Amino acid sequence: MSFEPPSASSAVLQGVDFGPAIAVASDCKADFDAADAQPHNRDPSRCKALLRFPDGTVFWSSKMAIDADGPAAGPGRLSGSELDPGDGEGQDKTAYRFPNGGAFLSSEVVPYLVVPGGKFCDATGLNLGDIAMVVFGDKKAGAIVGDVGPSNKIGEGSIRLHELLHPPAPDPCIRRDANGFCQRIRDASVEEDVLFFVFPRSALADGIDQSNAEGRIGAEADRSFSALKAQ
Repeated sequence: MSFEPPSASSAVLQGVDFGPAIAVASDCKADFDAADAQPHNRDPSRCKALLRFPDGTVFWSSKMAIDADGPAAGPGRLSGSELDPGDGEGQDKTAYRFPNGGAFLSSEVVPYLVVPGGKFCDATGLNLGDIAMVVFGDKKAGAIVGDVGPSNKIGEGSIRLHELLHPPAPDPCIRRDANGFCQRIRDASVEEDVLFFVFPRSALADGIDQSNAEGRIGAEADRSFSALKAQ
C-alpha cells in the first residue's frame, strides 16, 4: 500500500504520485523505530515512511526538531552554542559549508535540514548540499541538506526552515529581542507529519552564500518539486 499523506497537505501535494515510490534504507528506518520505542524518549522521530521515487527523490515523513547549529547570522545575533546552550548541544559549525571554502550555515537565515549520520547517506544516495522541499500542513519551503545528526534519529531543521513553515509550525524561538532576533530556541518539535522530499545530485556548485541562499535554494526546490509532480 502506498503512503497516504496527511489531508492537511493535500493541496500542496497535488500531482505527487506516491504509488511508484518504494521503501529505501529499511535498516535505517528500523533504527529510528527502535529508538522511538526506548523508554523515556522525549523526541521520537515518528518516521512513518522512508521511500525513493523512480527519479531518485528520497522522501520521509517524520517530526521536525529545531537545529540551531552554525555561526551567528550577523551583528547582534547569537551563534548555535548560545541559542541552544543546554547540555552543550548547540554547535557553531555545520557539517556543510558554502562551496569554495565558504562559511558554515547560520540557522537563523539559511533553511537547512539535518540528515542522520552513519549509513543513511550511503543507503539513500543523498549528500550534503542537496536541495529539498519540505512540506508541513498547507505550506512548503525549500531547504538544503546542511548538517548531520545522530544515526538513530531523523527529522531536524534550522530556525529559518521552521519560520518558513510557521504557521502551522510553531515559532522556533521561545524568546526574541527587539529586532526579532532569536535569543533562545524552543525545546519542542513539530511532532509528526513533516514531509521531506530530497533531490539527489541537486547541490548548487557556485554563487551561493548566506546573502542569497534562501532565494536560490527555494528556486531550485520549486523546480525539482515541479519535475517530481510531472512524472
